Amino acid sequence: MAEKEKLNWIIKFESIRHYMDEVSVEGQRTKPTQRKLANYDKYIAQVIRAGNCITLLMDSYPMDVTSFWNVNHLEKFVGAVYWTFNKSFLLKLLEDVEVQKPMVLLRCRELLLENPSAYSDPIPEDADDELKFCYRKDKSMKRSVKFRPMFLLDQQNRKSILEAVEKKIASFSPTPPDNTSTKPSPTPTVPFLNMVRPMDGDRQKTIEFMKAQVEKAGFKFPLFSKVAHLPNGKNPYGLNGAMAAMVRVFYDLNYFKKEYEFIDVFKSYLDFTGNNIGKSIFLEDYLEDRNFLKYSNKLKDLKISKLQ
Repeated sequence: MAEKEKLNWIIKFESIRHYMDEVSVEGQRTKPTQRKLANYDKYIAQVIRAGNCITLLMDSYPMDVTSFWNVNHLEKFVGAVYWTFNKSFLLKLLEDVEVQKPMVLLRCRELLLENPSAYSDPIPEDADDELKFCYRKDKSMKRSVKFRPMFLLDQQNRKSILEAVEKKIASFSPTPPDNTSTKPSPTPTVPFLNMVRPMDGDRQKTIEFMKAQVEKAGFKFPLFSKVAHLPNGKNPYGLNGAMAAMVRVFYDLNYFKKEYEFIDVFKSYLDFTGNNIGKSIFLEDYLEDRNFLKYSNKLKDLKISKLQ
């Protein structure tokens, strides 16, 4: 067993003293009596009743509808806060999805896919000692059933927000360049999540599984995020083949609904991530692409089970 990394004892002491803290939602606060007595499960129940959220950091970030949709604050809310707010606040956030700019929604989706829960692995490379100790506290709480209500509510709220964001992103369509055009309107792309077959009744779980397998196979690209272009505006070498390989392998393993063709799934995946294939002829001979073959073999070597 690997030895735990030694952390600054002062930071560790303070982080234990402030084991968890309430994140105020729209100005609400509770009395921290149970926290002072180290009855953390009772303290969590009290915070949830008040409709507030929880963080393991010593600094707390108050939340309201405006601050939630500020992507600078959203970075903190997604990574360091358990979303235990109540249904009334959730409905406010869902309603506000409709008025958010595409950039905000795309970033929100990216952050939620990278952080399916607060303090989700892997630990950021630039994490300081306080944040590293928060990850230890999170793992400790996950071993106890007493904290299960907090983790379940956090997961449910994140899933609701992600689904609403996905739906709104899918509704975006480019403005026709010429209103006099006689060309028929293209068939709307089916949202990628709608094409995914659920694992244990949860499509997001399927996405997380595929993402984990891609990382395990050693792909050089984060395929469930938008990959940055080169300075010349082109895709990095090998990206097209890697994306096609990921979708094709999981398509053949029944991770997507069979009423959709591979090409339809692949195009919807591109919309989902914000990536593109650059050259339109790629899909005509992708099966011969060297990088497609290389990355396909990496995934096949994992012997991933077919989804039943």
